[in-house]
Amino acid sequence: MARVIRAGVVPLAVCLLAACGSDRASARPELGIEDPWVRSVVATDEATNTAAYLTIRNTGGAADRLIAARTDVARMTEVHRTTIDSTGLARMNRVEAIDLQPGAEIRLETGSYHLMLMGITRSLAVGDTVRLELEFETAGPVEIAAEVRAF
Repeated sequence: MARVIRAGVVPLAVCLLAACGSDRASARPELGIEDPWVRSVVATDEATNTAAYLTIRNTGGAADRLIAARTDVARMTEVHRTTIDSTGLARMNRVEAIDLQPGAEIRLETGSYHLMLMGITRSLAVGDTVRLELEFETAGPVEIAAEVRAF
């Protein structure tokens, strides 16, 4: 079952039962999710997409990976990264995971990593809240509330 988390600075201490002993407790990921938001969009009959952005911090002693994301406002959600090819053209590509080493901060932002919400099922107006579920390899599912903002 996913943990429900509100927008803002969100500490998430991850302690698997097998790792809760004193020897291994310090070697676990401790994740914080900051400033989650989704770009506003008007849903149409055509396939409409938008993106979600946030910052993930791993302040723990072990690595973790963001491996998937889900939301009920889109038919499909993927982890993407924008890259610039040799001709200078920006391309968005799906990535399998985002590695979160101990002490790392990963920003999901325009022009970099982001969550693509594809096939939006309803319009997302500024001020709405979207629930996103982030799936981490070690931490498991984490549900967050992301504010809809204009870009």
